[in-house]
Amino acid sequence: MYAKWRRWEAAAAAAWAVGQFRFVTTAATTCRAVVLPRFGSSEVLEIRPFVAVPELRPREVLVRARAVSINPLDLRMRSGYGRSIFEPLLPLILGRDVSGEVVAVGASVSSLNVGQEVFGALHPTAERGTYADYAILSEDQLSVKPSSISHVEASAIPFAALTAWRALRSSARITKGYVL
Repeated sequence: MYAKWRRWEAAAAAAWAVGQFRFVTTAATTCRAVVLPRFGSSEVLEIRPFVAVPELRPREVLVRARAVSINPLDLRMRSGYGRSIFEPLLPLILGRDVSGEVVAVGASVSSLNVGQEVFGALHPTAERGTYADYAILSEDQLSVKPSSISHVEASAIPFAALTAWRALRSSARITKGYVL
């Protein structure tokens, strides 16, 4: 165990020396979350006070949620849509959209900093959703929140906007340079 610690300590010192440590260690190792233990109506949802906050990967960002939205996809998933994908993962946290504050960033994150207000959306098949005090998204799933909108407004935008964009690209065949 001591040898393992010494290797980690040496690697950490080397990373610190070249400026690779941009993340902030937070005291948040657990958080509250709305958990789906089994498929069903809204009555099956549980608020759990001590859900583990996973460690960040190099390109991930830890966001303290200020607002999240409920999408039709979340309602369908709660009722069993995607059962073959998600049933083995139960209990799981639903939610795709989030708006909040960056509290930690992975070592390879370059466009976001601790303290910035951001909003974004997870991929539909993400294993851990946003119905929690803290959400983890990759850097490319987040944008800086405009100061002119609230967190509630910002949390309602991402997944709906991505759905509209995808419809324009796939159904209407809109391409770069096309003017509506």
